[in-house]
Amino acid sequence: MKKKSKKGKSDFRRELEAYARDGVGLYLDGIPSTPREIEKAHRIAEDVSYMRDYVTGPDGKLRRLEFDSVKQS
Repeated sequence: MKKKSKKGKSDFRRELEAYARDGVGLYLDGIPSTPREIEKAHRIAEDVSYMRDYVTGPDGKLRRLEFDSVKQS
């Protein structure tokens, strides 16, 4: 996980919060999620990694950011 700022938020979480402020939907395994929920899933994952998928609309703008779990073998 990335470094934490003085307020205790990781760089990763601040990145996700910026996406959310810009109106980008955040999803974890197909379920709408918050930056906090996604960060927590990444932090506690042991046998799982998360693949990031950027979903754009017809205009080419980012609409959704999806994190899908991928089992490690």
